[in-house]
Amino acid sequence: MTNLSINPRGLENSAPSLSMDALSEQVQEYIQAVVSVYQCPQDMVIASAFAVAGAAVGTRLTIDDGKYRNYPCLWVCIVAPSGTNKSTPMRLLLQPLKDVDARAYEEFRKDLKLWKAAGDDKADKPIFRQHIVSDCTPEARTQILMFSPHGVILSMDELRTFIDNLCRYNKSGELTQLLSINDHDTLTVNRKGDDPVLINSPYMAMLGSIQPSILADTFGNTLMMGSGFNQRWLYVYPNATPPPMYSEETLPETIANSWGIGIKNLLIHDFLVDGGKMYLRGEAKHVYEDFYNKLQSLKAETDEYMSSVYSKIQIYAIRWAGITHILGKSSLLENGRFTPDITPEEMKYSCRCMEYFIWCAEKVYAKLLEGRKKPETREMGNEEMIARVYFANKPKSQRAFADALGVSQPYIAKCLKKYAWLSGYRLSESKSIDNKDDNAQMRDNHQVDGI
Repeated sequence: MTNLSINPRGLENSAPSLSMDALSEQVQEYIQAVVSVYQCPQDMVIASAFAVAGAAVGTRLTIDDGKYRNYPCLWVCIVAPSGTNKSTPMRLLLQPLKDVDARAYEEFRKDLKLWKAAGDDKADKPIFRQHIVSDCTPEARTQILMFSPHGVILSMDELRTFIDNLCRYNKSGELTQLLSINDHDTLTVNRKGDDPVLINSPYMAMLGSIQPSILADTFGNTLMMGSGFNQRWLYVYPNATPPPMYSEETLPETIANSWGIGIKNLLIHDFLVDGGKMYLRGEAKHVYEDFYNKLQSLKAETDEYMSSVYSKIQIYAIRWAGITHILGKSSLLENGRFTPDITPEEMKYSCRCMEYFIWCAEKVYAKLLEGRKKPETREMGNEEMIARVYFANKPKSQRAFADALGVSQPYIAKCLKKYAWLSGYRLSESKSIDNKDDNAQMRDNHQVDGI
């Protein structure tokens, strides 16, 4: 058994980070270079690398723990202020998949042109099979998953718009569909006028970022917090760091190319020849069992939201270990061959990383609760503002007050009646709040609303 310490409380007393000691030298060198050149937190680069590597493998490799089946699919959300270079590393790490998609799209366009020229309605229409999705409707996403059976990664520089749309159209079932996709449940879609669609084990990784200032407004509503959507993300939320200074440093070409070559090797490798499985067993399984049970104990000590976080972390620990095996020291990228067994060291590394994600989830949760405690604000209208100023200053007469504001006295009377509660008593039909001159004027003016 391994000795694991999980301390999700006391956020102000600790600031863990993601290490990369279990990764291959090639991957470590690339991550270190990106961190140095772009002066961004290492956590962001590591988490993004894991999301992209998992997507490159997709459903071609199953992680078998003897009881459940998992694919190396992650939802990663980077939480950092604007100007911290959170987007550039994501784009760099995604570039190999973008390059492959660009070439595939050119081939698709050529095939589509030939298909149209042939005019053969019985011939199958060409299909664009892609790895990256950025902006699409739920219907289009279903089509993409149907034609990309090994999976895709949804990449978003800013998550705010994507999640706002989920909240706006939650009755459409899109949120429920996304939760099922994260769990790799069979996806069945029936739309009037369209053929039914059934996708076994859908795979869609997600990688995006958000600023801390809008975190509560985006993830903090009841739908996001209560549906299990929030808890399915691995948040990367490093503590504030000094802003990056300008530097002439660039990525060395050999290091820049190494990541692209590695990802393309993952894309073309035939994992079915190796059995199409990774195994969590033996001592590595014992490490996981110990970690799993520690989280089970924590569930009894926390609320429903964090209990759900621990449940998802138990799943992600296996997925992260699988990707660690892909990127690790004995990995396909390092020595050109694939071995099926996740090592105890790789599982221990995954558990340490999960402690970091628990810490970040707690930090996010505290931010969401802080946002929910804030009183709702509303814009004060002119009528209320006038009433507040009048009652606060108690002017000589309504007429003098109206003249000072450049409005009619009946309008002032209307405001005072509407917001009479501000004065500590309510106006009645027979009761005026001002002097005889005001009463006389009000009797003569037929526009006064019932005073």
